[in-house]
Amino acid sequence: MSRDVKGSMEQVKLKRRGNLFKDETGTLVLVNDENEAYRVDEIVAYIWSICDGKTVEEVITEFANLSETSVEELREPLMDLINRLKSASLIE
Repeated sequence: MSRDVKGSMEQVKLKRRGNLFKDETGTLVLVNDENEAYRVDEIVAYIWSICDGKTVEEVITEFANLSETSVEELREPLMDLINRLKSASLIE
């Protein structure tokens, strides 16, 4: 019996890692547990902030409702962003 990788991934609860700061110029910066810093905009910071304890699908749906954009339109870019946040050790 094979598992649907996409489907099972969307059921996993995400865990936020690192911290969000503003630098001296007011730029938002996410810093992971290895002390690597990433400049981010308000949208990325918001997505990161809502990831804790939610599934990928829940994050996509919440942001779609907030932005009044369809889930279908947001799914691919948000999946890409979540994968980049995972690669940067900012969520797991």
